[in-house]
Amino acid sequence: MADDGIELFVGLIETIDTPAAAETCWRLLSADEQARAGRFMFEQHRWQYIYAHALLRLALSKAAPDVAPNDWSFGTGRYGRPFIAAPATPRALHFNLSHADGCVACVVSRHEAVGIDVETVTRPVAALSTARRFFAPEEIEVLRGLPEPDAIQRFFDYWTLKEAYLKARGFGLQLPTDGFAMLLSHEAITISFKPQIADDPLGWRFALCSPSPSHRLAIADGSRVAGGLPIRHHAWPLPETAE
Repeated sequence: MADDGIELFVGLIETIDTPAAAETCWRLLSADEQARAGRFMFEQHRWQYIYAHALLRLALSKAAPDVAPNDWSFGTGRYGRPFIAAPATPRALHFNLSHADGCVACVVSRHEAVGIDVETVTRPVAALSTARRFFAPEEIEVLRGLPEPDAIQRFFDYWTLKEAYLKARGFGLQLPTDGFAMLLSHEAITISFKPQIADDPLGWRFALCSPSPSHRLAIADGSRVAGGLPIRHHAWPLPETAE
């Protein structure tokens, strides 16, 4: 893996869900992960979790080929952000993981301040009323001025970008979601902050994509690398399990 980059791995469950893939992914998980998977009430959510956490292990081993996918172990930081607890690697590795109905995704980087979020855009959502609870005034005003289909699309743009930023910061919901605003134009995606959030908007780069017509995915890059980190897209990393 190149030192300065973001490795993006995405899997659409409908294209990867085979008996062989399911068995392989289950075997990759730790005993704790298997126990947690078993506690999900709905099978859909259980397999979403299994595929997501197997994807993470496979992605990390792509970045550090000397480590087998089974050998990674993880801890959790003060605000709930997971990190690699072992084994140690010659260069530090950082990751962020997200999953939504039908899609699993993760990013791996040498830089810690990287976040990802994926959402299912076909689920029903009351865009404006939800925005009033969680979004900045600037974002709400934009949504008010858009016709409904465009407003829903922009809602998910905002939602995924804001989640990716929060995850990159590693503070979770300790930061108020209405304390920063995403600004989208044809030229760039930028961010602005209210005084209560101490951050530099010039230090952030963002990207949006749609892994499928049903999903929206955002990446936040707070590496402060000039021009932002290049994003390299990787498909589901278990081609040998296809049937």
